[in-house]
Amino acid sequence: MNIPLYLGSYTEDGFGCGPGVQRVTVDPVAGELTVLATSSGVRNPSFLLRGPGGRLFAVEELDAGQVVELDPETLAVKARVSSGGSSPCHLGLAGGLLLVANYGSGTVSGLSLDEPWGAEPLWTVGQEGAGPVADRQEGPHAHSTLALGEDRFLVADLGRDRVDEYLLGEDGPELVGGLDLPLGTGPRHLLLDRPADDGTVVLWVVGELDAALHRAIRPADGPDAADAVGGSWALAGAPVALAPGHEQAYPSEITGHPGSGERALVVGVRGSDTLAVVGRGEEETRLLRTLPCGGAWPRHLAWACDDDGAPHLCVAAERGHRLSVFVPGPDGDLTPVGGVGTFSPTYVLPVG
Repeated sequence: MNIPLYLGSYTEDGFGCGPGVQRVTVDPVAGELTVLATSSGVRNPSFLLRGPGGRLFAVEELDAGQVVELDPETLAVKARVSSGGSSPCHLGLAGGLLLVANYGSGTVSGLSLDEPWGAEPLWTVGQEGAGPVADRQEGPHAHSTLALGEDRFLVADLGRDRVDEYLLGEDGPELVGGLDLPLGTGPRHLLLDRPADDGTVVLWVVGELDAALHRAIRPADGPDAADAVGGSWALAGAPVALAPGHEQAYPSEITGHPGSGERALVVGVRGSDTLAVVGRGEEETRLLRTLPCGGAWPRHLAWACDDDGAPHLCVAAERGHRLSVFVPGPDGDLTPVGGVGTFSPTYVLPVG
């Protein structure tokens, strides 16, 4: 068994001791990691993204944030541009642009995908505000973005307990709406669900500070989620606690579960070092089970296929210096099959 992956990692003192970006194959059963290429001079590439045409991008999570483009095979740096803020932690695509969320400065910048890059982003936007958690919400902290159709995107702002919605125009993005979350939620990552039977659009919001999963809805203008351009977002139902009994729990990434018939979600939870499997029904959302993630501090997780096409959930345990691998079963089951050691992993990206 071999799973081809790109791995991101923290490289700088005070963050971690990783090698940067690597292209690898992983055999979790044998515990073997084969390194095929390693980046040079890329600092704190904590988030990776495949763009149009298979292009490969990474943030450099630094005070003076940067975004780099890498050769997908050799991982040589092809271009580098300012992220337009500090501590960039997320990349996304919307409206033919590369979006970068700058956690430290609480801003989002839009980068052209045209080559060659300019020295600066096309635009940078942000909002003012704060939250009640003094050491984490002293100001805005844009943590991620999510495309909503062809010309809109969402921003999860951990510092303001808010998801903002922007409309892209010729003069840059315009704030057109959003979702207010309970105080102290700390929204981190977002997942747009398939539309409900009545066309309602469903948005899942991972709360990093309240260790809960929130469900938001709004009517759609058409049968597809991409048509959801009107109406107001509203919270639906009670939030789901992702790590009951753990006082120090900080959810990270969210993904679906291919073995559940789209009836379950999986969320990594740091602190408790668990995977939370959440059942998503039309009438009820509930925690189905939690299980050990196979290492300390699961910062990121992603599904990737092995050379036979079988899906595996790969979990980057940042502080445990380990990549743990699981196979899906029915009804949201996850079975560990092994893993490999790797320093300070922060991101897992399938090569294919």
